[in-house]
Amino acid sequence: MKTLLLKQTTLFSIFVLFSVALSFAQQNNSCKVLMKEISGSYKGGCIGGLADGKGTAIGEDTYSGSFVNGLPEGKGEYTYSNGNVFTGYWKKGIKEGEGKFRYSINGKKSILVGYWKNGEFAGPSKPGEDYSITNLSGIENYSITRVADSGKLVEISFERVMKKYIPDDLSVTLSSGYKIEQNKKMVIQNYVYPLTCELHFSIPMAMDRKQCNFTFKIMEPGKYEAFISNN
Repeated sequence: MKTLLLKQTTLFSIFVLFSVALSFAQQNNSCKVLMKEISGSYKGGCIGGLADGKGTAIGEDTYSGSFVNGLPEGKGEYTYSNGNVFTGYWKKGIKEGEGKFRYSINGKKSILVGYWKNGEFAGPSKPGEDYSITNLSGIENYSITRVADSGKLVEISFERVMKKYIPDDLSVTLSSGYKIEQNKKMVIQNYVYPLTCELHFSIPMAMDRKQCNFTFKIMEPGKYEAFISNN
């Protein structure tokens, strides 16, 4: 009798768990994603019949991240059918804010890093800053900091394998001012803003040399420190 009761209890528990899982699956199948390209299937948070919260939507493309009212909003990763990937911020299903776009053209992989506005790339630098980056390739890390409001001076430091250096084949093109080497830094003085500075150099790789390009524009007078590293 006890054995029969135990079996009945076990079967009932399995039935309840199956019913809950089925109900959850039905809820997610009925939860709508309002972006056509990713509206095939959805798994994740749902409010009022719309994708809301963390979730993953799969259609022609795939999106995994935050949803609000059925659309990507907040941070998420969007993978296109051709393999290109955007990781960053969204607003009402449109790229908006900081992000990174990894893409390939004719088999060559590239990365676009910066800010998006209304779904379009607005530039590598956040709008309203004292500088902007207009060209960036082959550079792992960089920073530009305004350290003083007065003066007309830019100090550029390079780092490779955790050591400061100046590249042997460094090419510098300036819209104004002049440059000097000082204490393993490239120093730009007496420029007229806006200053455009183009840097081109290469670093040794296993079988070849990697080309590095970095172009920035200083929008306001002051003293700036720029740091470029490939470690």
